[in-house]
Amino acid sequence: MPKEKLTLDHDLIIKKKKKNKIIAFSILAITLILAVLIIVGACVPVNLKPNVIENPNRIAVYNKTSNFGEFASDQEEYREFMAHFDSMFESSYLVSLFSGRLGDYVIEEPQENVYLSEVKSEILQQGYYVEFKYDEPQILTYSDGKLYYSIFDKNKTLSFTSVYFAISENNELTTMDIYISIKYSNSSDAKDTIIKVSQKANSYILYENIQDFKTFN
Repeated sequence: MPKEKLTLDHDLIIKKKKKNKIIAFSILAITLILAVLIIVGACVPVNLKPNVIENPNRIAVYNKTSNFGEFASDQEEYREFMAHFDSMFESSYLVSLFSGRLGDYVIEEPQENVYLSEVKSEILQQGYYVEFKYDEPQILTYSDGKLYYSIFDKNKTLSFTSVYFAISENNELTTMDIYISIKYSNSSDAKDTIIKVSQKANSYILYENIQDFKTFN
């Protein structure tokens, strides 16, 4: 075999080895970067609390059909409860990203009316649940602060003075449904209709919290 061909084959082998090393180092570098991003994403905390829910004037807690207790914003129990309420929406950036709920929440306004009485009897009154009471009407908004307009009237915003949600007795992050009570009409016989907002949360911390209160003032 000619010397020139041997030299050429040798050079090709060296180039191929260098190329394989570069590919191997590139794959290793990408793997390390992904690993770091995953670790950081799992450690960075985010809070998914829907900004549509402001601190209420009063909080009422129910156990099935019984009033378990109620307290106002000037009471220590209120401050403890709201601190736990805020923290139950805490999650990692990674979990929030993969759940598709990174700072966002879903607003469901049903085509057919769902009444508060139905939601109470069929869902809320199965265990502990909470009512946030507002002295002044609150306006329903999206997560970015933009006003929400009714599907029945594109010029009509929706206001509410009560918000309801169930307290879970299971210690896990799940999709929590928040029921917002509205009236489509100002007439005295108008029924409370429900719009649902969904977000990831672990409300078990509230279950533990209310067990510490033997009585409510």
